[in-house]
Amino acid sequence: MTDKQKAMEAITNFLNDTDKRILLIKGYDSEAKLKVTLSCLNQVFKLGIIRTGSMSDMSRHINRAFNEDLLPNSIKSTAIYKLGKMSVNFSSYVNHTQNNPEGNEDTFTLFYPVESVLKNLKRYKNFLDEIKRTQSRKIILVTTNEWSIKEWDIENHIDETFFYSVENDNPQIMTNLKNNGAI
Repeated sequence: MTDKQKAMEAITNFLNDTDKRILLIKGYDSEAKLKVTLSCLNQVFKLGIIRTGSMSDMSRHINRAFNEDLLPNSIKSTAIYKLGKMSVNFSSYVNHTQNNPEGNEDTFTLFYPVESVLKNLKRYKNFLDEIKRTQSRKIILVTTNEWSIKEWDIENHIDETFFYSVENDNPQIMTNLKNNGAI
């Protein structure tokens, strides 16, 4: 089984588990984590919310993960965008945006990326409040550079953690991170 297949299985199992609501996805390949997460969500949900720390970067992250232009360069919190079979709204969890939907039983909320708020105590407390206000059936938090975080408390506020390994699918990332001293 490939790393991608393991990730898809773990995320799909979480999405189908009625006892678990909040998943944290860690790992070293940000694009792979985002692509697999959105692909799994697309199999289960028709409606979703993507909360981001930077509205101006989000379409670039998604387009790069899928290696195609799924979204326009500039996205707005007042618009709904098609991603696969899903209709998705984007908003910032850091700055005020015109529309900050809380979701409902028919939606997911994906927070991406989250490591910048995990490193800042004031922003982290506000972020935990954002998660508590979220009414979506499933909430997924995806990190990008979590290995730089020394104090790690978020796992006390979630139901499950999955580490997306890429040692088999993309060993070059592991080699680069080890050579750069990141891990």
